[in-house]
Amino acid sequence: MDIFLENIYNLSFFFNTGIGIFSFVCIYILIVLLILPASWLSLLSGFLYGSYLGSIIVFFSASLGASVAFFVSKSFISKKLKNLFSRYPILSVMETVVEKGGFKLIFLARLSPIFPFSILNYFYGLNNVKFRDFAIGLLGIIPGTFLYCSIGSLAKNIQELKNVQSPNNLYMTIVGIISTFLVVYFSAKYSREYFEKS
Repeated sequence: MDIFLENIYNLSFFFNTGIGIFSFVCIYILIVLLILPASWLSLLSGFLYGSYLGSIIVFFSASLGASVAFFVSKSFISKKLKNLFSRYPILSVMETVVEKGGFKLIFLARLSPIFPFSILNYFYGLNNVKFRDFAIGLLGIIPGTFLYCSIGSLAKNIQELKNVQSPNNLYMTIVGIISTFLVVYFSAKYSREYFEKS
């Protein structure tokens, strides 16, 4: 990754052109689809484009990548796993919980740093989640996106960017803890209701 960052730094003038931004968006989408860590790209976006433009580019890229992953999962993977869901009751419970939680659970999971962004995209596609809820739920990544891009924008050169640690913001930590707790709470609640009806 160090070599990749060095090459991008050497081409920073290119990444500040229209074609460069388009290339960055394509790289980000590919990283999301391949379920690879994208936080370093968010830092890089802040370094290249600043806090605000960088955040917009990352949010747009992440949303596009997430939407493609969602439809790939729903169109191809979910059909093959339907038999698996019927064989293992726990999977049916998870499907019911996610469907019942809808936008609320999706948004809270996006706020929480515990749930991996790229894996969630495919996971929601496997369930009966409406794309509208999925898309609006992506708003939950905005606080984390802005934090990463803001920290990336503080780096004066690529060496500083490589040494940047994962952001540890008190407010984001509190939001993460609360959102994780609520995801667990609502999941347990909907699971209990499922078993009571069964």
